[in-house]
Amino acid sequence: MLICNPYEIVIQGMTHNNKRFRPSDWAERLCGVLSSFDQGHRLSYHQWVRPILVDNIRCVAVDRKLEQISATAFNFLMDFARDNDLRILDCKALLEEQEHKQINLTDAMAQENATTTQQPINPQTEAVEHHALVNQLRELTSAETTSAFAALHLLHPNIRDITQFQELVMIQQAEGYRLLGIFEEGKQNAITICGFRIVTNFACGRHLRIDDLASHHLPIADEQVSQIFEALKIIAVKENCNSIHADSSVSSDNSNMHHVYLKHGFVLSSHKFSLKLD
Repeated sequence: MLICNPYEIVIQGMTHNNKRFRPSDWAERLCGVLSSFDQGHRLSYHQWVRPILVDNIRCVAVDRKLEQISATAFNFLMDFARDNDLRILDCKALLEEQEHKQINLTDAMAQENATTTQQPINPQTEAVEHHALVNQLRELTSAETTSAFAALHLLHPNIRDITQFQELVMIQQAEGYRLLGIFEEGKQNAITICGFRIVTNFACGRHLRIDDLASHHLPIADEQVSQIFEALKIIAVKENCNSIHADSSVSSDNSNMHHVYLKHGFVLSSHKFSLKLD
């Protein structure tokens, strides 16, 4: 029995080719992006976005009110579904689909699992298919900043609300913050994002500083890193900068990014100290 409501849109964890979407907790993760802390200081899902289970298929139910209250959040969810080729149905259509058994999702899952068992995934084939995608790099306009949210949320999970994200981007843009994004063909959200700004100080003169570098694909593909850095070099020259600098935390969790910078010619030139204020 379905647990969605007639006024909800359902993002189904099945692609149009009847393949189950991964990872298995994708619905909870997606809902978590819009979650917040309640009065009891407990993390709770958004009142109009929730994970549900339909015929053992993980889904996300989105109340239509969300589009009126926050078009940005609603469009982010719809873009996520379209980018990942997920089925989008209203609850009524899902009910009718089950009633007439146009598509038996349970059988589709069993068939997919059987196919997977018979034909193991070839990592080399996946890599070829991935690299065959047409990637486009461009600087984001103010109207496109929400397309950076998904990637930067992975880097800054403390920024959970897309509205808060937009506000912080606007504040930083007023201070010179800019965004480069790499997009896969036909997708709305950037798969790799670089946030940077042009800075002048006594120590380094005029230089380009990388604040953020994040991607959906970890580790970040070498060709994407090269794309980003080549674009930054061109921008830096046009802006009369004499160097490019990057901030990266010293935690062991971020060691991969240290290797990325060192591999592309960056050197450790200073220690960065910080003091947290009460």
